[in-house]
Amino acid sequence: MQNVSKLSYPLGRAFLGALFFISGIYKIIGFAYVAGWMASSGLPLAGLLLAITIVIEIGGGLMLITGWQARWSALVLALFLIPVTFVFHAFWSADAASFQNQLTQFLKNLAILGGMLLVLRREQPVAKR
Repeated sequence: MQNVSKLSYPLGRAFLGALFFISGIYKIIGFAYVAGWMASSGLPLAGLLLAITIVIEIGGGLMLITGWQARWSALVLALFLIPVTFVFHAFWSADAASFQNQLTQFLKNLAILGGMLLVLRREQPVAKR
């Protein structure tokens, strides 16, 4: 059981990182579509905001996957998730057809935010003497 315990934190951190890394890659592939969708949501400078988003997602995702500066990455990603969740998944103002999907996406982002807070809070292991 101890081996599972040793692997659970880096594996969980890497899974969280993979979500952001892959999402960032797909935003590059569909840049024009995503920028258009962001602009239609009322965001100014959608192309610039999308480029910043891609840097945050790919950079933060890789940092979580590798474990390098994972706590800083988790902080940035947590702060990033707050406005993204409220702007793009406002289930309270969604029409009946998209209410359930937006609620699910909102709750998914809250769960990911919880994961970021766990990474952020993780105590550094004390060296054995």
